[in-house]
Amino acid sequence: MAVGQVERTNAWKGEGAKSLSEWLSSETDCAHYEAQSVVLLANQLQHLPVTQAALLSGALSGTQAVEVARGAIVAPNTETQLLNLSKHATVRDLRDASSRVVAAATDEAERRRRVHRSRYLKAWTDLDGSFNLRARMTVANGALVMAALKPLQDEIFKAARKSGVHERPEAYAADALMELCEKASNADSRAANGLNKTKTPHRNAVMNIRVDIDALKRGHTEHGETCEIAGVGPIPVATATEYLGAAFLKLLVMDGTDIKTVAHMGRAIPAPLRTAIEERDRVCQVPTCDMALGLEIDHIKPFSEGGAASFENLVRLCKRHHLQKTHDGYRLEKLEVATSCTTQWAWRAPPD
Repeated sequence: MAVGQVERTNAWKGEGAKSLSEWLSSETDCAHYEAQSVVLLANQLQHLPVTQAALLSGALSGTQAVEVARGAIVAPNTETQLLNLSKHATVRDLRDASSRVVAAATDEAERRRRVHRSRYLKAWTDLDGSFNLRARMTVANGALVMAALKPLQDEIFKAARKSGVHERPEAYAADALMELCEKASNADSRAANGLNKTKTPHRNAVMNIRVDIDALKRGHTEHGETCEIAGVGPIPVATATEYLGAAFLKLLVMDGTDIKTVAHMGRAIPAPLRTAIEERDRVCQVPTCDMALGLEIDHIKPFSEGGAASFENLVRLCKRHHLQKTHDGYRLEKLEVATSCTTQWAWRAPPD
């Protein structure tokens, strides 16, 4: 709110900064991109009095306000819906919902062209000597990058857990990028020396595309429909159709929120049921846990008690919560919420 007032009074212009975000970054010692998001939010809040009031009252955090405003500014009729979602959903779920609102309210082909024109990859060295990378590209291209890194990241994660090492997922992602670069460099070196006579084995880079069946038939999405790369973001239906010919791709055709068919293209095909569970539960399903790496499939009603290996009785949990449920008496219970179309869970501690 203070930044909005600074902008309206042009009070920053006598401080030698080129822009309001540059001035804010200097004054608060925050990264420039963080300052840019605050300035953008300040502009949006002027047109969203309900969101502004929720932020001022403490009902909405700053991070939640960014996501609500991002969707509500392009589709004002969704402001109340996003605010209600913020009361019980994680920030990740709120971000996904806002992305779908933005995708539905804008022309998908033009949005893709605009993002592609603004693509970049920047590198710089900080004062502490650390090397930094920052990139911007279309969702589809970003998904290709993440799909190439994920198999390597999973292997590094498993090796670290076996050795008793515990680090952040972001650290393993950085290690995966280094391994990918080293493998490419070694392959180029072998080819230059004429040593690359045999095919080197490669991992299956997999990405899940979710698309409403009506949108797939029509060729574009309409309000409320989904066409996205799971865990990454919305893409045009034309891009999804184009990618159907790519190797190692799973297509999850959706009708509303129910998976109607699970089709697989490429090699190393997993079981359709596992694919459906992985698509539905992209993060640990314990409320407030956003862990997305190393998830394990668990029976809600234990197998030893007759629990079936069915779509309704399987759920993905992070390793910590899976161990708590299996050995420490914790329970995951489904909540009956009449106004919600998604499953909501409660994490119950043992009685004693």
